[in-house]
Amino acid sequence: MVSVQLAAILLVWFGYAPSHAVITRQGMTGDKVEEEREFVGWLTGNAGDYQMSAISKRKVGAGGQKNSYVGSANSIQIPSIEYTFNYTRGPYNGFPSKVMGMYILLADDTEKGFESNADWSPMLYPYQQEGANVLFFTFINPETMEIPLAFKKLASTRGTGVEGAVPRDTLIIFAIGGYQYSIYPNPWEWLTSREKAEDMAIQVARWRDDFGIDGIDLDIEEGAGSRKEAGPNLLHFIRKIKSIHPDLLVSQPTYGYPQVQAEIDVINGSWRPGGSSKGLADSIGLMVYEGTQALIYLKNYETGSEQWDGFPIKVDVPSDKILLGCKGSASKSDITSLARSAVKKDLLGVMVWYCSVRNGLKYAETWDCTGREDSENGYVQAMDIYKQYTN
Repeated sequence: MVSVQLAAILLVWFGYAPSHAVITRQGMTGDKVEEEREFVGWLTGNAGDYQMSAISKRKVGAGGQKNSYVGSANSIQIPSIEYTFNYTRGPYNGFPSKVMGMYILLADDTEKGFESNADWSPMLYPYQQEGANVLFFTFINPETMEIPLAFKKLASTRGTGVEGAVPRDTLIIFAIGGYQYSIYPNPWEWLTSREKAEDMAIQVARWRDDFGIDGIDLDIEEGAGSRKEAGPNLLHFIRKIKSIHPDLLVSQPTYGYPQVQAEIDVINGSWRPGGSSKGLADSIGLMVYEGTQALIYLKNYETGSEQWDGFPIKVDVPSDKILLGCKGSASKSDITSLARSAVKKDLLGVMVWYCSVRNGLKYAETWDCTGREDSENGYVQAMDIYKQYTN
């Protein structure tokens, strides 16, 4: 029979809330018996934050997440937390005239505790709230294309004003892939045919509807990005997304010297000689991060059609579609120099690799924006430079 002790546990656990639980006990013949019982209790958190229930067969709604709690032998088995998120949507006016975009590390299925389904609470630092106007949420695993729980949590804070929240006017870009995810999986299965690419595009286009995002970042690098079919199918993918949401931003990172075929294909497929757009990618970002060296490589894209015969880039990318790379731990001097160059040369702005958030994942400490007062102050000052330009 169910003991009084178990009943007490249920009352404490659920705060006298009505729920179902699965109880495991030993039957009269010694066999293990499971019964589903209804208890009383419903526990809720702050509005728009989360909801917790113990109804084991309840379906999680769109954007929800349900984890499980398994007790010791002869105990209850219950789900622990259900999240219900609200997302700020629009207006979708494209990139700001000058971008300071930070790649913030939120998920990596190769890092324990930060997998796509890991349940933790990312929060921005004040310098990230004041020193960026675009955030690249990093990274979505291209093998599953599931939105990490940390992405959902942080995106739902936009405009709420709570501690560590995304500011109302800051753009949110979901970044797919990255260096490690380009080595494995290889290939990205949804880029192996046009049909699969377009089917995935329909799924990804829903991210705008489901999570209110402003765009996606296609960080396909050496490995999956070197496959012959990847680039053409990536163009089919982008074209399909744009047919559904023409204003969903698509950003394409690329090396200073073009060397990954899929990146090259997207750039050549998105612009023409002379700089007119084909309505596909909206920007490129130069993955050159030391000092201000990204400036050296502008000509490879601004005047790609004018380079030597056989040069990989055959088109001209308008200067106001190009982001300069910046190392997260760059000096304030380099950060502000890049910002001033973006203004002077009419570039789109700067993208930063990388910045860790509160409670968050870190890669090499020597690259991280966070924890370096000089760097943190540099990003805030760069935004001030932009404000002077726009005012």
